Amino acid sequence: MFRSLSPKKIKSAERVLEVLRYFNADRQEATVMDIAREMGYPQSSTSELLRCLVMLGYLHRDRYARTYRPTARVALLGAWVQPKLFRRGHLLPMLDRLAEETGLTVFLASKVGLTVQYIHVVTSREGGPATLTEGASTHLLHSAPGKVLLSTQDQDQTRKLIHRLNAETEDPALRISAAAFADEISQIRARGYAVGPSEGDCGIVSILLPRTRADAATDERLVMGIHGPSAIIAENEEQFVSVMRGAVARHLRPVRVPANSSAQQPPQQRQPELARAV
Repeated sequence: MFRSLSPKKIKSAERVLEVLRYFNADRQEATVMDIAREMGYPQSSTSELLRCLVMLGYLHRDRYARTYRPTARVALLGAWVQPKLFRRGHLLPMLDRLAEETGLTVFLASKVGLTVQYIHVVTSREGGPATLTEGASTHLLHSAPGKVLLSTQDQDQTRKLIHRLNAETEDPALRISAAAFADEISQIRARGYAVGPSEGDCGIVSILLPRTRADAATDERLVMGIHGPSAIIAENEEQFVSVMRGAVARHLRPVRVPANSSAQQPPQQRQPELARAV
């Protein structure tokens, strides 16, 4: 007989993931109060949660500084997923380098349900006003990463998705024309990238990552992109695309994989690197 999880267990699991995402984004040691303030947790329950993660081997506690940091066990979680990209690959160092070269935020995103989720975000050391939150979601139909992901689907799948999301949304401004959207997706598929607005006065340019033999049997696709002030994105749109494609060609060594989708893959071209945008 199926037994549903109690709300308390679900909340505890959610907090564990939030704590791990906190360390991934901040990339430094933290105290109980640092985490409690950032997450809005009670100090007592935060202490209990961190103590439990220490006992399980996922966090290390410096008893003198009273700080916590992730252990190697966290780094190994999920390392078997798409090993050519992560375990044995150069994807994450490539994103780090792109952030430093452009001086902007670089991200990795994937489709989660009917949204797009930013699963990895790298902010340039220089920081700047354009930032994204790792784990945050954005609209599938109204974002550059979402449109790039939809360009891999056939028109019938996309049309059904549009009808569903149009029916579910309460905001008329978010409803779109299936015919007009199909034309836009065709253009994105042809040129191999999408550009669009983000929160605040920011914009995004995004491309699709190539498939590998390891993930050929799955439906999961990944997109990468550059996020920054709208004026900089608009002015350097094509150059940013060239830089990302060049990085993919150099570091990921794309492998041609027969695709079930009728969508075409954008060409991966090696281009000159871009001078710093900021």
